[in-house]
Amino acid sequence: MAQDLQNAVAHLYGVPLDAFVAERTRLARALKAAGDRDAAAEVARLAKPSAAAWALNHVAREAPEAVAEWADAAAALRDASTRSAQVGGDTVRAAMAGHRASTGRLVGAVRELAQPSGRPLSPAMVDRVASLLRAATADAGLAERLQAGCVTEEPAPAAVSPPAAAASPAEVASPPDGPARDREDEARVERRAELERRERRAELEHNERDAAQAVERLRDRLARRTVAAQAAEERLEQARRTLLRSESEAAAAHDAVKDAEHAATVAIAELDGLRAQLRQIS
Repeated sequence: MAQDLQNAVAHLYGVPLDAFVAERTRLARALKAAGDRDAAAEVARLAKPSAAAWALNHVAREAPEAVAEWADAAAALRDASTRSAQVGGDTVRAAMAGHRASTGRLVGAVRELAQPSGRPLSPAMVDRVASLLRAATADAGLAERLQAGCVTEEPAPAAVSPPAAAASPAEVASPPDGPARDREDEARVERRAELERRERRAELEHNERDAAQAVERLRDRLARRTVAAQAAEERLEQARRTLLRSESEAAAAHDAVKDAEHAATVAIAELDGLRAQLRQIS
């Protein structure tokens, strides 16, 4: 695999999901303009990753240690499973437990780090990530592409497949050349674009359903909070009326105290006057 093709593949599978198609077209055209028609054709055939595959590719770049840990656990499980008679049931069960734990950690990392198209992964997409990991556990080649950050959920073309043994000249058919190959490449790219349009439509429809459900939940929450706010307003108004009554009663009581104090003062003065008269008579 030419170095420029390797670089193009690594770069392409690292771009944001929404930019994949445009970037693939740009890279293919650039390679073709540079005279590398084979590399251009390989890039044009690269499949756009699903949201789940993109999430795994993203984590392979952002947290390679998590993917490497999972890959080691998957390899250990494959080895123990194929040699169960030799290694024994305890070893197989230990490999299964280690693989299960590393898968859980990797799925957690994907949920935390990956947001294809700027949106958190839905529960269905998280389930798809787990399904891809199960497939990669059984398929060492897929596990290798996962570590390289080039998972697509489709059989990988030569540009992203692990190296294979070289075939003999008799086993390799000569590819069409010139205009015929260009037409084949264009037809292949068009078919791929149509599939991706369908996938994008399905993804948008799924997101639209999620958004509609979220809006409905928010409307229900708004209705409940509106009712609660109205009840709180009524309680506040009742408290205000109670406070006004209390203030009025307090004012009346204060006035009554003043009247009582005045009456007491008058009575004391009358008493003093009567005592003075009694002293004069005595």
